Amino acid sequence: MKKISRCAIVITLAGLWPGMALPGEIGPRRMTLPNENLAKESYLTVPGGNWVFALSYEYEMLENAFTGKKEIYNNENAFTLNSTLALDITYGLSDNITLNAIIPHKYVFNTRRVDSSLVAGTEGIVFTDRRGSQGLGDLILMSYLRIRFGDLVRFGDEYYPSGDDGYDDYISSGPNEYAGRRQGPIFALALGARLPTGRTDAVDTRGVRLPDNLQLGTGTMDPLAGLLYHQRYYRLGWGLSGLYRMSSKENINHYQWGNEIIAAAYLSYRLNRNLEWVNQCNGNWMDHDTYNGARVPNRGGTVLFYTPSLVYVGAKNVTLQASAEIPVYRDFHESQLMSDYIINIRTALLIR
Repeated sequence: MKKISRCAIVITLAGLWPGMALPGEIGPRRMTLPNENLAKESYLTVPGGNWVFALSYEYEMLENAFTGKKEIYNNENAFTLNSTLALDITYGLSDNITLNAIIPHKYVFNTRRVDSSLVAGTEGIVFTDRRGSQGLGDLILMSYLRIRFGDLVRFGDEYYPSGDDGYDDYISSGPNEYAGRRQGPIFALALGARLPTGRTDAVDTRGVRLPDNLQLGTGTMDPLAGLLYHQRYYRLGWGLSGLYRMSSKENINHYQWGNEIIAAAYLSYRLNRNLEWVNQCNGNWMDHDTYNGARVPNRGGTVLFYTPSLVYVGAKNVTLQASAEIPVYRDFHESQLMSDYIINIRTALLIR
């Protein structure tokens, strides 16, 4: 049985602390960088002089309220819809350096049921408060410096030969059957920045500025750094990645986003020449935000996702991918909303 939480009554403080967030506003996801395996692999393996243009759409509906690890009753009937349509452009400056830009268009919509008696202290009317914003989010620029080891780096499709050289020991197959490709091991140092291109002055229908977590951008330029590893052996692929965003300072509204870490591990298997199945685990850790140097409640926490994906590799270097991020562990700071799944659809085109 779900229980009613006292945390929902902090709505009475909304007018006292401009930077404060209510538990019924938004969950912990902030980074625009995609978590899916395909994007990470393309950053690492696109050859010099080639372009990859990708378009992705991410959708999540935050409607389940949590306090720490425990699900609670959402007595405000609150939900937040997050969706991002992102243009992802990758260029192989050389065989060892890849440049990447992510240009997101974000849509954030929040609604909740408000009882005026919580504010006035008397019997009041219940009304639905709706607010949101949409437009350009924070642009992300990244560079990936690659290091390759060994003689296993081979680009292009390979087939099992008819000779007895050990290939057939991997998978029982006939001559000239598709075997996938061999790549790696490949390591990369990722360096970049999240730019303050998203607006931070969006207002509701009454002209009141929205809380920072409902704005389109952070208002600051934050450095990004990470390490990535990828390897492919015929039909199998696997990799690890970790990315850290350091919050640089307070924005013009005296609000500072907490630092953030994203980590991922995946194992993929090519079912045939065109289809690949990817199993991935994602971990997101977010620190508390601050307002005028003071810690903001209902911000940050740790979330672990299991993310299955299906990748289709079509003709003329076109790739389609569908992913579903399913939370398997949640531990929030104070009370926040969370979704049961996050859907991501992505299509990419390699131009040689």
